[in-house]
Amino acid sequence: MNTLRKVIGSTAISLIGQAVTWTSTLVLTVAYGRFLGDEKFGELYFAISLVLLIGFPIESGFNQQVIRDVAKAPEKALRYLSSTLAIKLVLWCLTYGSLLLMCRLLHYGGEQRTLVALCGVTLLGTSIGNTFAALHYASQRVAFPVVGSIIEKGLDACLGFILLKNGASVETMAAVLLGGSMANAAWQAGWFVSLKGIRLVPDPAIVRTLLRTSIPFLLYGVLGVIYYRIGTVLLSFMESVTVVGWYGAAYRLFDTLTFVPALIIGPIMLPIFSKYSSVSRTALRQAVEKTMNLLVICGLPVCTIMVVAAPNIIGFLYHRAEFTHAVPVLQALAPGLFFLYTNSLLTSILVSTGRENRMPILAGSALVFNVSLNLVLIPLYQHVGAAMVTSLTELLLTCISIVLVPRYLLPVGSLRVVGKAAGASLVMALAVMALRHMSIFAILPVAAVVYLGAGLLLEAVPKEDLRALYGAVRMRAEVQPQ
Repeated sequence: MNTLRKVIGSTAISLIGQAVTWTSTLVLTVAYGRFLGDEKFGELYFAISLVLLIGFPIESGFNQQVIRDVAKAPEKALRYLSSTLAIKLVLWCLTYGSLLLMCRLLHYGGEQRTLVALCGVTLLGTSIGNTFAALHYASQRVAFPVVGSIIEKGLDACLGFILLKNGASVETMAAVLLGGSMANAAWQAGWFVSLKGIRLVPDPAIVRTLLRTSIPFLLYGVLGVIYYRIGTVLLSFMESVTVVGWYGAAYRLFDTLTFVPALIIGPIMLPIFSKYSSVSRTALRQAVEKTMNLLVICGLPVCTIMVVAAPNIIGFLYHRAEFTHAVPVLQALAPGLFFLYTNSLLTSILVSTGRENRMPILAGSALVFNVSLNLVLIPLYQHVGAAMVTSLTELLLTCISIVLVPRYLLPVGSLRVVGKAAGASLVMALAVMALRHMSIFAILPVAAVVYLGAGLLLEAVPKEDLRALYGAVRMRAEVQPQ
């Protein structure tokens, strides 16, 4: 029960932070659509995607290892900090030089080279912030990364909207994103140092351990960056930058909606899974199933809204006729979002139980599948084809992960929740279709009420989960100082 109380508290903090950051991202997305247009937005989105495609080991590499290892041995936090930052700084220098050279070899224009250069420095700030965030998460100090994200996204949205409204260039917007990432990193670093101190000398033993054990994570990072970013790069080579803008307009929403597993798995459940893996199989299995139930209950209605209300969402956000081309992209990405939620849980099981050496199987399979299918479907269906490949890749990953995860940890009991949540989502979809000519602001409240009502009637949330949640909340209230 104490663990559940901690999870509820951490989730509440994260939800508040996510509400703020999601709203900020929404405001910035509206600014992109209204003030940049599809072509300029395509240029910025391509620069961001190219940088992440080349620099994925810096942006996401080593973070899961840090969370897992420091959660088990908190006294090693300072040594992991200095060692991880040293590795990432060396990798960034190599990557940044490669990016600038690539831009020259491919004869990109001056504006595009400037965007890549700025986004490359943003990559460094994000990587530093992610390192400190991983250390905070390992100690279950969720508030510091959450506030850091609020600072970053809030600055991006406020400054970006004001500057774009007054005619700022796309390069200025890239500089704003850079400032936001640095502010986030400074916040998290400042709090970590005040709580734990600082160690500037890397630990050779930990550096060797991180490098030796990083191969499965890096290979899986290849997977993530391929099905997340390669579609954008291939579109830029095979189609116009305008088509990239249509694709990016929908994909930005897809990116934003991945916050549910990002909110629950990495910062909250991965440290818990890691502890349970060496203590109790029963507790680990229960934690996995409860997490899957939550992902299903949250994920299915979101994916349903993406399909049935896509015209309303795109119309509200971008307010330009050319962005109607993004509607089928958003609809094609919807199934992939649900499979991504499932994959986030299954891969976290592999990591927390020390089976990350199986992750290269996922990476290799997705690499061949994704690139091959993109080369076939992009010429046929352009931006919609790239979105279809993303969803099909996520489906493939789900199938392979089910085989790789230990059988006793598969959340089979969640299938009942899937069926009931799907029924509630279908009822919600019918209600949304009846309101399809109304504003998205009128549709969403009705959709939420219908889904919650149908879910309660169908008992989509298991009674034992409701009882455990009620008991945890009640106990938390009782221990609060009067």
